[in-house]
Amino acid sequence: MSGNPGLPGRGKGTASGIAELAPLPIRSGSLSEDHNRETPQRRLSICMVSDDFLPAATGCGVVVQWAARELVKRGHSVSVVTSRRRGQPAVETWHGVRVHRTFSIRLHGYHWALPGRSALRRILNENDFDIIHYHYLGFLLMRMRTAASMRAKHVYTYHMTVDLLTQPLLMKPFHRAIFRRHVEYCNRFDLILAPSVRLVEQISKYGITTRTEYLSNPIVFDSRAEQPRPPEDGPFVVLFVGRLSPEKNLPYLIGAFAGLVRQQPCSELRIVGEGREKPRLMRLVSKFGLERQVKFLGFIEHSLLAPHYASADVFVLPSLSETQGLVALEAMWFAKPVIVTNRIVAAREMVEDGRNGFIVDPDSVEDLTGKLALLSRNPALARELGRGAQRLAGRYSPERIICRLERHYLDLMRDGVRVSGRGEG
Repeated sequence: MSGNPGLPGRGKGTASGIAELAPLPIRSGSLSEDHNRETPQRRLSICMVSDDFLPAATGCGVVVQWAARELVKRGHSVSVVTSRRRGQPAVETWHGVRVHRTFSIRLHGYHWALPGRSALRRILNENDFDIIHYHYLGFLLMRMRTAASMRAKHVYTYHMTVDLLTQPLLMKPFHRAIFRRHVEYCNRFDLILAPSVRLVEQISKYGITTRTEYLSNPIVFDSRAEQPRPPEDGPFVVLFVGRLSPEKNLPYLIGAFAGLVRQQPCSELRIVGEGREKPRLMRLVSKFGLERQVKFLGFIEHSLLAPHYASADVFVLPSLSETQGLVALEAMWFAKPVIVTNRIVAAREMVEDGRNGFIVDPDSVEDLTGKLALLSRNPALARELGRGAQRLAGRYSPERIICRLERHYLDLMRDGVRVSGRGEG
């Protein structure tokens, strides 16, 4: 999820945020059973709003897919309003989730929903939503929030910042105006969820008064089992997964990798993803003479990523703008040391420097080259950091996070005057 330290709010603060990171006490039975005993289950009608959903091209889309499926399993009625790509139906049912697609355009590598008011009113009139949960900055969020009734409770997850919207050169002059508008919309939500403790602490500085709580994104791979390990006599494999867009800072990674190859020729950089930066990056690879060592693997569905994580030696997230970075958590799940930049808001929450990876300076190519070279020379160190990463990844189990998300929804309904009349699940 991308974004700079940004749009904050007032919530529990640091102490409670750190408490959220710790494993939940399980007194008896499963976590979900324990949760259900504490909070009587009510069947809610929930609408997720996200430009990215099927197929998921971003971490945000991955999280929305996961949350929608899990909430259906827990007895809730779930709809998703999203963008429509060529060949996709306007309405379909997916794993019990009702998917509504609206008119969209593709711009700068993203699919942006541009719904008409009548289309949104029809969706809202056909569904008496208890919760409307927004996940993606854009026109769809603004239109939906304006059209939606005040009877519903409105939740926003701060996956990304305004910086993402104003990357294109033509949009940069409008950054301040778009930022002000975004703050206005944030103050119209009932709850903001932030995937970083540090982000929660920063939100109030931007004039956002909506209650804000920490809730991490989950690691949603079903299993680590039966995945291939890197061959002992193979190349040292560096992996990146994500959009090929400016905020991902891939020229920095490619430059650092070029430095690694000079020290360790038997190295390989695998880049998974697509985006408008790809032609520029391929030219840069050619400039360094790295065509044989750098592999552009294209877009790969999330469900097919497991073997790519498992076969890597180290994962690098070189972003200049990111709130958390779900792909780094996923790499940790597969026992890989991770290297992230200090520009990622949640960097120090995900990475304990020297325990499960390293935090580097994106202004210093030599810093990243040095860390890569250290791991390539010391396979035992890489394995030790990988084991540490896998232990820390337990903080982000989907079972814990879906319980907390559901609890936030139910707490909002208890705090308000409206509870769904659809019966209990």
